[in-house]
Amino acid sequence: MNDTRLQLHYALQSAAGVGRTLLPKRPDDSHSSFMWDHATGALVQDLVGGEYRAGLRLCDMTLLLLDKQDRVQAKYPLEGRTLDDAFRFFEEHAGRMLERPCEALPPHPVADGATFMPASCDLESLAAMYATASEVLERFRVKHPNAGPVLVWPHHFDIATLLRRGETSTIGIGMVPGDATIAEPYWYVYPWPEPKPLPPPLSIGEWFTNGWVGAVLHETRDAARIECFLEEAVAALT
Repeated sequence: MNDTRLQLHYALQSAAGVGRTLLPKRPDDSHSSFMWDHATGALVQDLVGGEYRAGLRLCDMTLLLLDKQDRVQAKYPLEGRTLDDAFRFFEEHAGRMLERPCEALPPHPVADGATFMPASCDLESLAAMYATASEVLERFRVKHPNAGPVLVWPHHFDIATLLRRGETSTIGIGMVPGDATIAEPYWYVYPWPEPKPLPPPLSIGEWFTNGWVGAVLHETRDAARIECFLEEAVAALT
């Protein structure tokens, strides 16, 4: 799954370029972020000029342009195409060059011109993960009024909400489909600043201290278990 996950991560950068270039800049870079849209099974951005939005359908790695009623106006399957092709699809609609990511992404041949060749079964699994994560995090927000919107961030490819605690403390709560630290998909609860001392052991999941400090759970399907983990970890930090 890691190879397909990395290909999706790169594919998302082309759609993120729409927000980076055409949406009003925000200090937290959320103008480049995405939301999960259950109707299309896609990660979608805010509307550009109130007229259209960019998206990426995960189950078949297809770029989308949606109108303000969220109807698909154009689509572009990426299998067999390149990252430059992906950017070109959105640039032709925008009528201008789009910004590329300003931070380095994990290495993959598509970054150097290789064609996208995802495994369809992995695309379907990843789409299901984001759908579940969106539902879990939206329910979490209902219980925690200080939690922000559920967003997918194109740099880390995580789907998350941010729980604010006063002026300077936050807890990030989300799901990552794998990264350089932990290869397999996992859920995290990431406090800032770091808790000192570390809270007592969790009954679900564990505390993680390799490069960053927080709670992790290697589970992506059992929504009830995920929700118990999130609530327990957040309670231990507040």
